[in-house]
Amino acid sequence: MKKKLLFLLVVFLISLSPSVFAQNGASAAGASATNPEISDSAVTSELSDTSADESETPPEPIVISDMQMAVLPRDVFVGDAMEIRCTFGCEVALLPDGALSVDITPVEIQNLTVNSITLQRAGASFMLSMVCVPWCVGSIDIPPFVISEHCADAKASVSLDIPEITIKSIVNYTGATELRSAKAPLLIPGTTWIIYLLSIFGIVLIVALVVILVRFRSFRKKVRTVISSLITVKNYHSLKYQMKKLTKSKKPVTDKQFAAVVSHLIREYISCRFAYNFRSETPAGVVEAFEELSKGLFSVEAGEAVQMLSEVLVRCDYVRFAGDDGENGAMPTEERAEICNSVINAAVCLEKDNHNAKV
Repeated sequence: MKKKLLFLLVVFLISLSPSVFAQNGASAAGASATNPEISDSAVTSELSDTSADESETPPEPIVISDMQMAVLPRDVFVGDAMEIRCTFGCEVALLPDGALSVDITPVEIQNLTVNSITLQRAGASFMLSMVCVPWCVGSIDIPPFVISEHCADAKASVSLDIPEITIKSIVNYTGATELRSAKAPLLIPGTTWIIYLLSIFGIVLIVALVVILVRFRSFRKKVRTVISSLITVKNYHSLKYQMKKLTKSKKPVTDKQFAAVVSHLIREYISCRFAYNFRSETPAGVVEAFEELSKGLFSVEAGEAVQMLSEVLVRCDYVRFAGDDGENGAMPTEERAEICNSVINAAVCLEKDNHNAKV
């Protein structure tokens, strides 16, 4: 009985041993399968650390010094606004795609006030424009500053090194060593808009007058008539004034001088009155020219007035050119007064006949 029990125990143990071995193999295989996962995570962590180190590496600095620079204006003095233009080439894309220009934040420079900095494309190159105001005489050194704020390539830091600029002295340029005295303003403060309005009003008025004169013939004729009447009236009153002045003159006037003045006034008056040059006509030619011009339109009184003026011209020419100091050549005071009255009466008759003057 004991032998059977021992035999059954041995068989049971033998039946259990393969399952135990299988479990041990599975555990060993699981351990070996877990180890590759651990190694992959370690590699991944190493790669991430490497990329992090690479991202923390600062961009490679690029300093541009080979460029073409121009300063506008050419002569710059202290306190004058100037523009510095730098044209250069760069392999790095400094502007975003499609952008033609960008504004760069102004930098602080000693002895120089920077108002604005603009970077723009110039064909295949780039141009930087800096508007600034200098505040010292001599050379001003502009330190390199970064212009790649809007750079599309983040791996490069582009800096621009602008050469020194020279600021001239206004004292050495002009030779002035003293301040000028203060001057009054050219325009009174607050009157600028008034001047502008008056100028615009004057231009509009001139344009309106030109349009009226060009388009309306009747208006032009009336204007011409009014102007002609004014000239005729002025001519008539000028003749009367000069004739009365001759009779009342206190200065000694010779007979030849008196005759020359009267002849000149008569010829000027009838030349303006009839729009015809009577200055070179003889006394007889004056009557003939008047008859040809009148065509019978003037009255008999007007013809008699012209005849009277012709007789006065004959008398004046005789005194001027005869050279006779005798009785016929002398012109007493009474005769002078009579000649002046005759000329005035003839002018009054001519003006009444045409109703061009108030007498």
